[in-house]
Amino acid sequence: MKFIGRISLFCVAGLLIFTAGAYANSVYLKWFYPNREEVKEFRPYTEEIESEEFTLETGDEPGSLPTGSRTGDVVTCDTLFLIEEYDRNTDTTAEHEEEIPGKYIGMDRAGFVDAMSSYEMSPPLEEQQRGLISVEVLVFSGERVKIRKNYQMIETPAEEIFYLVAENHYITVYREDMQTVYLYTDIRVENLPEGMQEEIIQRKLISGESTLYHFLESYSS
Repeated sequence: MKFIGRISLFCVAGLLIFTAGAYANSVYLKWFYPNREEVKEFRPYTEEIESEEFTLETGDEPGSLPTGSRTGDVVTCDTLFLIEEYDRNTDTTAEHEEEIPGKYIGMDRAGFVDAMSSYEMSPPLEEQQRGLISVEVLVFSGERVKIRKNYQMIETPAEEIFYLVAENHYITVYREDMQTVYLYTDIRVENLPEGMQEEIIQRKLISGESTLYHFLESYSS
């Protein structure tokens, strides 16, 4: 019994010594490596996929893709082709749909923009007569293309009106109001053909300075 008791006492003492040593080692490690057991927040990896969103009715920033465009989009025969026409003279806008011209089919965004630039630089005669001044690409995608044509008719000032009048045997040129003398000439009325003399006596009307000077040069001595 005494032998068993001694063994038990020895085991208990050994266990106490082991526990004390482990505790002392733990305290030492915490002191020497203060950040070793810092708890880090675990954040599981999640893959975020950004969805592409396109606004269809706003203009483009310099260097950006036209509104509604995606990399790889090209014009097809099914692409909706919209044309917005803006008249600067009346400040009005009209929009209509046309069939996409065959020469644009297969073009990507860059090619289409270049085509519109060429169209703007060399518009058809009909567009020139309407006063086309610029073309903008508002929307570009495989489903929908929208351009804006800006027009402005430049009004040509009316040509000035002159009257040729016979005064003291010479031609005097009056402005349209018949009160202001524009020019005195040294052209004698009797030196003109009879038909022209009658016109001058009845006050011959001439429209435009270039026409007037061409007439005077023709009959000057």
